[in-house]
Amino acid sequence: MEIVWSDETLKNYFKVLDYLCDNWSLNEIENFENNFDGLIERIKTNKEICPKSKILNFRKCLIDKNNSLIYQEVNGKIFLISLIDNRSSHQY
Repeated sequence: MEIVWSDETLKNYFKVLDYLCDNWSLNEIENFENNFDGLIERIKTNKEICPKSKILNFRKCLIDKNNSLIYQEVNGKIFLISLIDNRSSHQY
Protein backbone atom coordinates (compact mmCIF):
# COMPACT_ATOMS: atom_id res chain seq x y z
CA MET A 1 0.00 0.00 0.00
CA GLU A 2 1.23 3.46 -0.86
CA ILE A 3 1.70 5.93 1.99
CA VAL A 4 0.99 9.60 1.24
CA TRP A 5 2.22 12.21 3.75
CA SER A 6 0.33 15.48 4.16
CA ASP A 7 2.32 18.67 4.68
CA GLU A 8 0.90 18.89 8.20
CA THR A 9 1.99 15.36 9.09
CA LEU A 10 5.49 15.95 7.77
CA LYS A 11 5.78 19.26 9.65
CA ASN A 12 4.54 17.72 12.91
CA TYR A 13 6.79 14.67 12.52
CA PHE A 14 9.88 16.88 12.32
CA LYS A 15 8.55 19.03 15.15
CA VAL A 16 8.43 15.94 17.40
CA LEU A 17 11.95 14.94 16.32
CA ASP A 18 13.24 18.46 17.02
CA TYR A 19 11.65 18.39 20.47
CA LEU A 20 13.18 15.00 21.24
CA CYS A 21 16.60 16.16 20.03
CA ASP A 22 16.44 19.24 22.24
CA ASN A 23 15.08 17.59 25.37
CA TRP A 24 15.75 13.86 25.33
CA SER A 25 18.38 11.32 24.37
CA LEU A 26 19.07 9.46 21.16
CA ASN A 27 17.30 6.47 22.69
CA GLU A 28 13.95 8.33 22.83
CA ILE A 29 14.37 9.49 19.23
CA GLU A 30 15.01 5.92 18.10
CA ASN A 31 12.04 4.67 20.12
CA PHE A 32 9.74 7.23 18.51
CA GLU A 33 10.97 6.42 15.00
CA ASN A 34 10.70 2.66 15.62
CA ASN A 35 7.17 3.04 17.01
CA PHE A 36 6.15 5.22 14.08
CA ASP A 37 7.69 2.95 11.43
CA GLY A 38 6.20 -0.14 13.06
CA LEU A 39 2.78 1.46 13.12
CA ILE A 40 3.00 2.34 9.43
CA GLU A 41 3.93 -1.27 8.60
CA ARG A 42 0.95 -2.57 10.61
CA ILE A 43 -1.39 -0.12 8.89
CA LYS A 44 -0.13 -1.28 5.48
CA THR A 45 -1.17 -4.84 6.26
CA ASN A 46 -4.40 -3.96 8.07
CA LYS A 47 -5.78 -0.55 7.18
CA GLU A 48 -8.51 -0.77 9.84
CA ILE A 49 -6.15 -1.64 12.71
CA CYS A 50 -6.90 1.63 14.52
CA PRO A 51 -10.27 2.92 15.74
CA LYS A 52 -12.22 5.57 13.89
CA SER A 53 -11.57 9.12 15.01
CA LYS A 54 -14.25 11.64 15.95
CA ILE A 55 -14.47 13.14 12.46
CA LEU A 56 -15.07 11.93 8.93
CA ASN A 57 -13.63 8.61 7.93
CA PHE A 58 -10.30 9.12 9.66
CA ARG A 59 -8.63 6.65 12.00
CA LYS A 60 -6.55 7.50 15.06
CA CYS A 61 -3.58 5.39 16.21
CA LEU A 62 -1.50 5.76 19.32
CA ILE A 63 2.21 6.00 18.46
CA ASP A 64 3.27 6.46 22.07
CA LYS A 65 1.71 8.01 25.16
CA ASN A 66 2.30 11.53 23.80
CA ASN A 67 1.63 11.20 20.06
CA SER A 68 -1.06 9.83 17.77
CA LEU A 69 -1.34 9.45 14.02
CA ILE A 70 -4.48 10.37 12.10
CA TYR A 71 -4.87 8.60 8.76
CA GLN A 72 -7.39 7.68 6.10
CA GLU A 73 -7.46 4.94 3.47
CA VAL A 74 -8.76 5.97 0.05
CA ASN A 75 -8.61 3.80 -3.05
CA GLY A 76 -5.81 1.59 -1.77
CA LYS A 77 -3.66 4.47 -0.52
CA ILE A 78 -3.01 5.44 3.10
CA PHE A 79 -3.11 9.21 3.58
CA LEU A 80 -1.35 10.42 6.72
CA ILE A 81 -3.56 13.34 7.76
CA SER A 82 -1.89 14.58 10.93
CA LEU A 83 0.44 13.73 13.77
CA ILE A 84 -0.98 15.10 17.02
CA ASP A 85 0.18 15.65 20.58
CA ASN A 86 -2.17 13.71 22.86
CA ARG A 87 -1.76 16.33 25.59
CA SER A 88 -3.24 19.09 23.42
CA SER A 89 -6.83 19.77 22.53
CA HIS A 90 -7.57 18.76 18.96
CA GLN A 91 -10.55 17.94 16.80
CA TYR A 92 -9.67 14.29 16.24
